[in-house]
Amino acid sequence: MLANIKGLVDRLELSQAKAMMPLYEAISNSLDAIEEHQDGFINHSISIRLVAANDLAHQAGDGTLVVDGFDVIDDGVGFNHKNLASFKEAHTLSKVKVGGRGVGRFTFLKVFSSVRIRSVFKSDGKNLLREFDFSIEDELKGADVTSEVHEACGTQTSLRGMDDKYRAGWPTHPETIAERIIAHFLIRFAARSCPPMTLESPGHAPIDLHALFQSTVLAHIEEQFFEVSGHTFALQAYRHRDGRSRHELNLCANGREVTTTKLRDLLPELPEKFLDEEQAPYTLIVLVTGEYLDDHANQERTRIAFQSDEEPELEQTLVSRRALNQGIAGALRPLLTGDLQSTNDEKRAQIEKFVEQAPEYRALTHPRYKEVIEQMIQPGLSQDKLDEALLRVKRTVEDEVRKEARHVAALFETETFEQYQEKFKDIAEKANEIGKAQLAAYIAHRRTILDLVNNSLRKKRTDDKYPLERVLHKMIFPMGVTSKDIFFEQQNLWVIDERLCYHTLLTSDKKLKSVAGLDETSGREPDIFAFFYDTPIGVAEADNLPGGGVVIIEFKRPGRDNYDKDPADQVIQRFREIAEGGVTDVDGRQINPANLRYTGYLIADLTPSLHRQVFGRYHRTADNEGYFSPLATGNGYIEILSYDKLIKDAERRNRILFDKLGLHKN
Repeated sequence: MLANIKGLVDRLELSQAKAMMPLYEAISNSLDAIEEHQDGFINHSISIRLVAANDLAHQAGDGTLVVDGFDVIDDGVGFNHKNLASFKEAHTLSKVKVGGRGVGRFTFLKVFSSVRIRSVFKSDGKNLLREFDFSIEDELKGADVTSEVHEACGTQTSLRGMDDKYRAGWPTHPETIAERIIAHFLIRFAARSCPPMTLESPGHAPIDLHALFQSTVLAHIEEQFFEVSGHTFALQAYRHRDGRSRHELNLCANGREVTTTKLRDLLPELPEKFLDEEQAPYTLIVLVTGEYLDDHANQERTRIAFQSDEEPELEQTLVSRRALNQGIAGALRPLLTGDLQSTNDEKRAQIEKFVEQAPEYRALTHPRYKEVIEQMIQPGLSQDKLDEALLRVKRTVEDEVRKEARHVAALFETETFEQYQEKFKDIAEKANEIGKAQLAAYIAHRRTILDLVNNSLRKKRTDDKYPLERVLHKMIFPMGVTSKDIFFEQQNLWVIDERLCYHTLLTSDKKLKSVAGLDETSGREPDIFAFFYDTPIGVAEADNLPGGGVVIIEFKRPGRDNYDKDPADQVIQRFREIAEGGVTDVDGRQINPANLRYTGYLIADLTPSLHRQVFGRYHRTADNEGYFSPLATGNGYIEILSYDKLIKDAERRNRILFDKLGLHKN
């Protein structure tokens, strides 16, 4: 051998659960030897004989099968000179063409102490016998010695002396061992690329593995035919009862698997494992066959030629792998309706519960989206992963609606009004659902913002003080930016007044003189400054105030109680600076300050010192949680709002929306 056998065996990792790998390897070698005859598997056979351990229990008459070894006997081409040369090579490449890694035979020595090979092969018209032991100490001593015999070609591989640590990995019932063999070679059995095979064991009747396959596995197979690009393919779906496996998709050519991929990559809706009526796990093994696959597999059977996505026009005779996958999914899904029933029920229940907290996805619970939800959402997702998955579905649905809308619009020129109206009605209904979902998301956002503001007011810091006013300021509008710098969804001016959302320009913690048109004012920085060019707000007609409106908002720290003057004075000072600052409009035209309407909001807790400063100068609001006062100039007013009033008023204005979505909190 070209490598140290002991080192290879020592480095070989083989768990107790894989103790039957030497048997699988011996059977696989026999299958390959028979295939070399190239005259059909049906004309050959494999016999497996289990050898029981002659331990004290067996000597005392215990009928329990304790496997000590086995023989695998075939009528393949035998260990001819070419096959022996491959066997001698430590990491042989001869099995690469059938997916092997060239190290399987070393599992013989990992599990068993004795390996004996007796093989008859044909050379130069003679049948020659080759017998040798395969061992760590002597490697393949005597393998080069041959003698002429009058026997048919074939090989017997005999393994004895199982290591005690691997005994637990072997079942004690021959039927279970037979089922394990079928499970391991399932694709070969299904593809009819397996010769007749029997399993014999002491004290038990022989087991015909093909008959066992027919009775235990074939009953759980469904077959479907489908076409892709003019080529017919056959799909077979097996319910694999060996719960240790995963869902697999196998493309097969000439009776052998060529490529194996994860079926869940094609069908994300599959659970990791299915459960049958008795709660036993099973997975799906899918085989796809067809003349196209037979004709386009490479010689090594490791790859199938498909049309490339980059230059499809150069390979028009080839099938697209994407198109084949779509055909497989379309043929397979109807077969899995029953299997997926409970999974889809659980998935829908999870989504419906999740939608209670994320109403923006509520439209996706409509029956028309049932199929896309079932196909695009994996079962058992975490809350975060489910949110991401639903967002992808929502975007997919929105894209489809937009495409349909463009298509329907194009039909206006070619179809009757009645046909156009019917199609428009359908697309309008879908678009309306999407609009509702977007509105629901925005309303849910409002609910969240109010909760955050409310919680911030309730939470004191370790120094027993409330959070700084800038914490609340940021929730209403980001600091240090203008309304041109952020998206509409990033500002929450509606908490104070819905009309503030429709400003022409708004700045937050910016110097007043940095605002276009207010160059002559001071460098003071109002918390929030809003300009409504030619759009006055408040109780006045637009014709009476052609100059527009100015709004200034100031936040005071919650809980503050050290006011020594009217805190609204700083708002009034900003109004005065604007009135004296030569205000211009968006076109650079001078605005008469007398035509501006001024509105000021002071957001603060109504503490005793604040009450003293405004006593006799302001009117109390009807709910006793704020103050208001007109400006002496008669063109505006100041309103002092408590944080409690701010939240309560916003809750009242939005209550009908929250009620409709089930978001109202008593």
